[in-house]
Amino acid sequence: MLGGVLAIAAAIGLVVLLLEAIRYRRWGSVRRWQPAVGLGLVALAALGCWLGQLPEPIPLALLLGGLVGVGLLGLSGCGRAGQGLVVLLLSLAAWQSLAVGSPGRIGIAEQHGMLFLWGCGLGMGLVGIPLLGVLAAAEALSLLMALGQGWSGIAAITWGSRLLEMGSQPDLPWQVLLPVGLAALSLVAGTVPLLTASEDSPGLLSAVGHGVGWLVALALALALTRNGLYQDPFWALLYGAGVLLSWALLALENQTGQGIPAPAGEPAHVSGPEALAGRVSVAEQQGWLLWQACVGLTLVGGGALLALRLGGSYGAALLGLGCLAFPSRWGAMAALFLSARPLLQNLLHQFNLQVAGIDLTQPYVSAALYLGMAAMALAALLHWLYGPDKPLQTGIALTLASLALPVGVGYFIHAQPQAAFLLGALTTALILAALQPILLQQEGRGAESPGIHSRQRDGVLGLGLTVLAILGSNLSRDWTVTGFHATRLERALVLAGVVGILALILLLWQGWSLWQSRRMRAPARCSR
Repeated sequence: MLGGVLAIAAAIGLVVLLLEAIRYRRWGSVRRWQPAVGLGLVALAALGCWLGQLPEPIPLALLLGGLVGVGLLGLSGCGRAGQGLVVLLLSLAAWQSLAVGSPGRIGIAEQHGMLFLWGCGLGMGLVGIPLLGVLAAAEALSLLMALGQGWSGIAAITWGSRLLEMGSQPDLPWQVLLPVGLAALSLVAGTVPLLTASEDSPGLLSAVGHGVGWLVALALALALTRNGLYQDPFWALLYGAGVLLSWALLALENQTGQGIPAPAGEPAHVSGPEALAGRVSVAEQQGWLLWQACVGLTLVGGGALLALRLGGSYGAALLGLGCLAFPSRWGAMAALFLSARPLLQNLLHQFNLQVAGIDLTQPYVSAALYLGMAAMALAALLHWLYGPDKPLQTGIALTLASLALPVGVGYFIHAQPQAAFLLGALTTALILAALQPILLQQEGRGAESPGIHSRQRDGVLGLGLTVLAILGSNLSRDWTVTGFHATRLERALVLAGVVGILALILLLWQGWSLWQSRRMRAPARCSR
């Protein structure tokens, strides 16, 4: 039955991938050389893991995840095709983590499978996140939905494997099969209505199709948990709650602009007296956006609290999968926030801190929490200032920083401050993403800036960077342990080496910029 469930899920992902690719027949708006930049970051991270003598599956998984990330970029304009590719990857990864080895050695097989999954998730993010700034709005939302599908599935499989380790070994590892099955069912429920009706016509047929599709998916999930997996169907009910939360977040997002003037730079939908009649003051518009941010934060935070209280970290991951039912910016934000929580709990579990948690009264831990909040605020400021003009360079710099800073905190201090750093960054990223439309409206930025719409790009980028940082921290456990046992001299030498490398990169970058400026001036002089 294990191979059958995974084979069905993989087939669903492949069929959806092919159907939507045939239907849309278009690729993402990235240039041909830009995915090579993402693959370069993946190769750099894989080389660092290999030189740092991390386990062998990590570099290979990074490279595989980078290739999947390139596929997500290419299929970013194909609706749910990217999610189909992610479901296919999750099915293969779950099979690799569970079907390898005998039942007596399932712990070793699962450990290699987890390293494989984390590496693939990190590779996908290293390719996709830096290039968000160069994508069109619809394509970037599709890419975020696919990344959220992959990261939520990885988080659910990760903590499901931990549940298998902490409890008795059942005949059927339902904790790993369930998230893969739910992701496949979400593809069925979300794709069938889109194949029968046009995406751009939200009529009665489309609404009924979506409702019936998700009702069938929930019924199948309930039957799967009750009959096939012999478990309480409460887990599937959490997934159903995520679907309802996704619908509520989509409705909240669609209400933006009703009776509210478009932000500066955006074309108005109506003109003449009708437009003047619908205009309100700037204060009322800001009040509406603030109300939307507060309601969205309440829904996401309340859903996370409910899932963590009733279903633990595993329930939060399943709730995140359900939040991707309907495509919306808030749904992607909720999925990224909920998927980060089980991965952060897994980081604590690696150091036997899953019960005690993080002691915020310790000076180092409280300082790291503040540092994580300040680092995310600084990242948002840098992207606000330089992102619109140089989206690719800014995205690469922030991605590298999101990997280096948490690893440095873990190496130079310890795991508890590292987890506090990531927790502060995650909370700050969610708040900044919710408040981003208000800041944009006050600034008067429009949608005509290059790349994806600022509301979808600037806010969700911080959550993506945080998930990348948490995945990198999970993979760098050996470095954290090495730093804990290192002497002060060894840490000083490592710090000096890092500073020297950064200084060299800065000098090379300045030299390249100077050479480019002189090269641009030369034709102008010749023309004179």
